[in-house]
Amino acid sequence: KKSHPVIFSLMLGILLTLLISIASAAASIMELSDDGILVAQAGAFLVMAVIVTVYMTRGSRSLAQFGFKPLEGASSKDALYYLPLLIIALVQPFIGGLNVELTTAEVLFYLVFTLLVGFTEESVFRGIIRDKLKFKGSVFYIVFSSIFFGILHMSNALNGNDLAYVLMQVINALLLGCILALLIETTGNIIPLIAFHFVYDALAFMTKENQ
Repeated sequence: KKSHPVIFSLMLGILLTLLISIASAAASIMELSDDGILVAQAGAFLVMAVIVTVYMTRGSRSLAQFGFKPLEGASSKDALYYLPLLIIALVQPFIGGLNVELTTAEVLFYLVFTLLVGFTEESVFRGIIRDKLKFKGSVFYIVFSSIFFGILHMSNALNGNDLAYVLMQVINALLLGCILALLIETTGNIIPLIAFHFVYDALAFMTKENQ
């Protein structure tokens, strides 16, 4: 059976975006609050997380194939690669300040939500898609996944955001996607990338200016 890895990669990213968009649209039609929309999106991410986990562990596949490797094998040189990620993650709360008025329940929800987002998006874009496109070479994968990751963030337009905000999100996602793709190609370990994605999004939710 002939494989079509590029088409598969496109369809996988579109499936993720479609699930989130449907959840967001349904929540909006039901006139749920912003937190209600996030709960609906969390459900979509959970469904996708299950799908990608089943895919990555089905048959002869293993999680290591997609970059899930023990951190103890990482060198001190690898650790230096992640310093820019730490700086990027801390920029938003440093500039905007943490929102200390959040309740414990809100903080816990944001942590669970962003962990789901980090695991799912990294597994898709830096795990499965990278594995599918490895025969095309690193440059093709980095360019393809970065642009695709950025474009798919245009789905934020469905949440009623203005064009300038959506464009900023796309550019931000494209640049971050490029950095993360470079890192997975350099280190081969996806776990620090999931951790960064989780921390970056969690701190964004807990920053005053984003409330």
